[in-house]
Amino acid sequence: MPETDILNPIAGIDWSIGDSMNPSYGFENDRPSTMLRKRTVGGGPWSREMDASPHVFTLGWRGRTLACAMRLRQYFEQYEGGDYFTVVDHDAGGRHYVGTFTTGVKIVDSENNKYDVEGVRFEEIPGVPMVQYPSNWDRDSVFFGAWNDRVEQKLATSGSWTQGVVSAAPAIMLGGFARTYQTTRCMTNPGTTAGDYAPFVYRGYGFKLWMQTGPAQGKADVYVDGVLNTTVDCYAAASAVAAVLTLTNLSLNIHDIKVVVDSTKNALSTGTAIGWYGLQVMR
Repeated sequence: MPETDILNPIAGIDWSIGDSMNPSYGFENDRPSTMLRKRTVGGGPWSREMDASPHVFTLGWRGRTLACAMRLRQYFEQYEGGDYFTVVDHDAGGRHYVGTFTTGVKIVDSENNKYDVEGVRFEEIPGVPMVQYPSNWDRDSVFFGAWNDRVEQKLATSGSWTQGVVSAAPAIMLGGFARTYQTTRCMTNPGTTAGDYAPFVYRGYGFKLWMQTGPAQGKADVYVDGVLNTTVDCYAAASAVAAVLTLTNLSLNIHDIKVVVDSTKNALSTGTAIGWYGLQVMR
């Protein structure tokens, strides 16, 4: 359904109805946390993702043509049985959301030949395919490091992983501006034992995997939700932290990203070491 049925594909007038299908007001975003949080006696908080929380919006259309109001009612009646369609937030960069109306469409005759459609609740549906996946990393993404500010390891590991320190933290664009004071902590592995791995579970869409790169770094296999996606080569002429893998076409869900030591290296590299710095997640 979402590949073809888009409620408001253009920002301007749809001349077939003599009106715009874009909401007059709306995208009032309600997205509750899906974290389970506990606190140990004398310790810091512990958290775990429990499910994939969707975006939920309250939408409204004011002073619209009858044809526009009827199209909205048709969408509600067609999709109230569980199917879904795409809504585009043209006012916020054109981001797509796939879901369905979860409340009735109330049509009010507000003036001569003009109608208000009020109180429409649109709820995103996790896990469904999208026409266009979120891709505004600068504004919509969040970052998860291997360690938090309480010096607690947040990255699960198996094998010979130890805390490492990068020479300089990268400047990552988050929330519309560069965060230049990211942590310098990471998790490192000598890369000598193939099969050592480090998994991270997150809630969201696509991701960028940030790892150490440098003249002594090796290769690693990256699994996404249990399936091998690619092998990344972390060799670089100078030491740095870089996004070695970017995936955008993941639908909203809880995803498992696992980096597995390959024990191989680029011909120019002097070693096989692997360093996990963090995961930038599209929300």
